[in-house]
Amino acid sequence: MQLQNLIHNWLLGGTDPEVGCRLFLDYCQPSHAIARIISKAPERHIQTIRIALLTKAGLPYNTHLEGRSLSCHPEPVEGSKGRTPKVRTDYPFLADPTCPPELKLLISDKITAYRNCAEAYAKLNDCTTPEQQLSTVTQLVTNFIENHDIYRELQHYKQHGKTLGEHPIFAQYQRIRELRNHNTMELFKKKKNLEHAIWRNESKIKKENRPDLLPGRQAKIKELKMMLAEVDRLLM
Repeated sequence: MQLQNLIHNWLLGGTDPEVGCRLFLDYCQPSHAIARIISKAPERHIQTIRIALLTKAGLPYNTHLEGRSLSCHPEPVEGSKGRTPKVRTDYPFLADPTCPPELKLLISDKITAYRNCAEAYAKLNDCTTPEQQLSTVTQLVTNFIENHDIYRELQHYKQHGKTLGEHPIFAQYQRIRELRNHNTMELFKKKKNLEHAIWRNESKIKKENRPDLLPGRQAKIKELKMMLAEVDRLLM
């Protein structure tokens, strides 16, 4: 249901190509070759992205919006009394071509953080050991902070027309942009280093039972994969 809700908000936000590409890379796990092609020009492959995401979420290809809801009626993900988030209404600037891509990408992260926070809160009463309590509380606090930090960025842009720029995604995107200054040999070396770093971090998650470190490691892997996709695109 999580992916269905992310698709719901992506459609409400105007099916931005960069956001769709982010969802495609995160959830569809394409081969490196396909990832390079899609990442190079996501606006040209928006239909492919849409079909792949609908397929992954188990939604029909003719899924469409009815008002502000998907025709398949996904469960509410935010707000009181089952209210689904009014993305287009609350943040109309997301449909503006001049809107920074970082803010568009943060929408899917915000929905994910909110749902993780809600799920952790619901599990608190089921914890029977200190370890379970620590893991659940860590998940709750981490995602609550993430959701709030994204909210601050969106509200600041809404009120002032410029980014606050405090969320880590802005520094991440700056590092991605800097890759464009590398020559071919530097990019091949960077590709090898990124692939090794991804493998190393994924191995740590599998081998070490450290729920307190899991959110940070997952965030690091996501950034590394975004950088790898950009390196692959530049090497094409």
